[in-house]
Amino acid sequence: MTDKRHAHQGVPEFHQNRVASMGKRDQVARRVRTFAIVVIAILLAGLARTLLVRHAEAAALAGRARDNAVLQVHVTTLGNNRHDNFLTLPGTLQGIVETELYARTSGYVKQWYKDIGAPVKKGDLLATLDTPDVDKQVEEAQANYALARIAYERWSKLLAQDAVSQEEYDEKNAAYQQTGAELKRLRDQLNFNRVVAPFDGIVTRRNVDNGALVNAGNGGGGGSSGNGSGQPLFALAQIDRLHVYLYVPEDKAALIHVGDTVAVHVNDSAGATVDGKVARTAGAIDPVMRTLQVEVVLPNADHRLLPGAYVQASFSLPAGHSHTLPVNTLLFSAAGTQVATVDAHGKVVLKTVQVGIDYGREAEIKSGLDSRDRVILNPPDAISNGDAAHIVAAGKAG
Repeated sequence: MTDKRHAHQGVPEFHQNRVASMGKRDQVARRVRTFAIVVIAILLAGLARTLLVRHAEAAALAGRARDNAVLQVHVTTLGNNRHDNFLTLPGTLQGIVETELYARTSGYVKQWYKDIGAPVKKGDLLATLDTPDVDKQVEEAQANYALARIAYERWSKLLAQDAVSQEEYDEKNAAYQQTGAELKRLRDQLNFNRVVAPFDGIVTRRNVDNGALVNAGNGGGGGSSGNGSGQPLFALAQIDRLHVYLYVPEDKAALIHVGDTVAVHVNDSAGATVDGKVARTAGAIDPVMRTLQVEVVLPNADHRLLPGAYVQASFSLPAGHSHTLPVNTLLFSAAGTQVATVDAHGKVVLKTVQVGIDYGREAEIKSGLDSRDRVILNPPDAISNGDAAHIVAAGKAG
């Protein structure tokens, strides 16, 4: 025991172990402190980097906000109208003369002679009618006329002998003249049992058959024995020439003149285009439709064009000094059609314009702009007067 104490210089062994253990704990604590310092340093570095990035991003956002406050725009100016100035209107071809034929007296169709498509000459017989009522009236009128004539002749002889008064003679004379006029009227009406063509042309419609009852007139109830509504027996058209009525908008009416050539496009399989001439105009604007009625006449000697066909007629109008803009400059709002321009101070100014013909990608601008105005392309819907704008690029329409 004494030897061990001398070996440890008098310090007990358990004290020696405790000292060694405390030295190891100090080493561990130093390492922990060192590690904690390193971690804190890394965290501080990351925090500093995050703050710097956020600051940079905030500065970038502020810059973008300043940039966004100023519209970056492309602009253009008015261009000269390079498009062909055509006015195309729809219409329907008609024979130069067309009519519907009605019975002048009521009766039954005895025989019809011309069917649809048949060419006819003026005076050709189209149908004959059996008019038994008128025949009886003619017979009665003939008897009355014969009796009145006998009385008139007898009273004439008696007047020469002063056997009757002048008044009695005048009465017989008046009765004689009246019955003669009635007989002539009925005979004329009897002649209307022949339906004839009033002009050269073709039959475009037949509405009768043998034995059919027809009524006189075209308004119903006409004639001595007719009842009900009269209907047309035939329809005729003269198609050596055709015409079409067109309705020109008021703003173009002053550009249309008699004698102007009109290209009439027929919507058939051949897609033919025929040149016509403006024959006449109404000479006044329709106050309801705000249009000018125009008649265009077409040659049709070969009868290739058919009445009733749908056509489109194109007027070649003088171009004048009109201007155009791309359609992507136009804004449509409650204030009307507008464009956004940039003034000399870089501010947006909205201007109302009057648009003419739409050419597809471009539109005619009739009024509202000056040739020096810088018009914004593709303006946003929210654009308004006074917005700041920076011109990125400028061009010229047309």
